[in-house]
Amino acid sequence: MQIRFKKSLSALAAALALAAGAASADTIHVAIDTSTFGAATGFIDMQLSASSGVPLATALVDNMVGFDNTTDIESWGVTPVTGGYLFRNDTSNDLFHSVDLGGVLSFDLTFTGEPDPLTAYVSHFVVSAYDSDGFTPLGHFDPVTGALADFAWTPSTSAQVQGTVGGTVSDPAVTAVPEPASFLLAGIGLGALALGRRRRS
Repeated sequence: MQIRFKKSLSALAAALALAAGAASADTIHVAIDTSTFGAATGFIDMQLSASSGVPLATALVDNMVGFDNTTDIESWGVTPVTGGYLFRNDTSNDLFHSVDLGGVLSFDLTFTGEPDPLTAYVSHFVVSAYDSDGFTPLGHFDPVTGALADFAWTPSTSAQVQGTVGGTVSDPAVTAVPEPASFLLAGIGLGALALGRRRRS
């Protein structure tokens, strides 16, 4: 199942995003409805795939809602920032954040990265949920990775072009919505293309 983008600003922009399987947007609002997980407390696990010698990519998680339970937070290779955490693909990393389950957890996920003329390395940001013991996966997770959702950042081939975000959502309780500003930029770009073609004709 590909990321489901809600039609928040433009049906055309949403259709284009779905057809492409990726969004030129670098910020996505992610929401996880944990009411079907069958547990009162647990953990949300986040990781950005990492390897040496690859073009740098970062994933910023901020505007975190529902992550008020801070009784047990374990992390390595992750930098705490105001309102969230910064992940890098050039070092091993993991964030294991305790949460109260039963409601909706949400956060914004913003990718940035250096261009890669070969686009040889795609960075994957994986989100999983575990019970209070930290061992049993929750939700409808991918049987291989245990992930509820896997967001992929593909770098652009040049500095003048932005990378793309796509992904796979394994649990229907997870929604991923490009930020409105990204739809607006896409709409401006489409409008400029249409205007340019009209002037040429």
